[in-house]
Amino acid sequence: MPRVCKKNINTSFFHIMVQGNNKEYIFNSVKDINQYMKIMKDTKEKINLIILAYCIMNNHAHILFHEENVEHLIKYMYRVNMLYAKYYNKDHKRVGYVFRDRYKTQPIYSEKHLISCVRYIHNNPVKANICKKPYEYKYSSCYNNIFYTGTELEKNIKKKLYVQNESLDLNKNEAFIFMEDGENKEEICKEILKQIMVKNNITKEEFCQNEELLNLAIKKLKYENDISYRMIETILGINRKKLKRIENREL
Repeated sequence: MPRVCKKNINTSFFHIMVQGNNKEYIFNSVKDINQYMKIMKDTKEKINLIILAYCIMNNHAHILFHEENVEHLIKYMYRVNMLYAKYYNKDHKRVGYVFRDRYKTQPIYSEKHLISCVRYIHNNPVKANICKKPYEYKYSSCYNNIFYTGTELEKNIKKKLYVQNESLDLNKNEAFIFMEDGENKEEICKEILKQIMVKNNITKEEFCQNEELLNLAIKKLKYENDISYRMIETILGINRKKLKRIENREL
């Protein structure tokens, strides 16, 4: 089944990752990549939604959507992956599944998280040592967003991503964690808290006494990574009542 859960979703921004079955290469050539992008474009003409960012790698692809109607997103991804799987099996003379679990979805709940997500997507080929700068990679929206429509939303995002010299401002890039279904949320929670403590050069004890940092951490954990009060309470040893008070307090 598609990995978009409609319960408790209060956002219209979605980061989706499709991946090859068993993490195999499914975009083996320029021809494969172009075919996937063509299918994306053709499907967008039938199911119109906004594609804010994308990056097609060898064994996976990242796509960032803005869409109010989750059903449209589900239909879009189902059609794109179904058509590509048919093409891929026929062209490569094979049978069987092409994609791992269809696709995985991460809702985006804040502007800061959204901008970090775009940078994360564009930096995929840099992290894979394919290129030195994200705009050098031809198969991402950083090089050329073939889906760009010029909406105010897209213009505002571009303003926040680019600096005067027209290159991506990577210095502002913050750690971004893609939460996959089935991943251990406890480990994700611990990693995020560790990053905050290291960045501020403080111990766990000092962190637990700093209500300003706790407030920021709670919002990042809850609204960007869907981590519960219960888990934060277990890891930090701070009861939920205090965590809720800190979150709702004006600092």
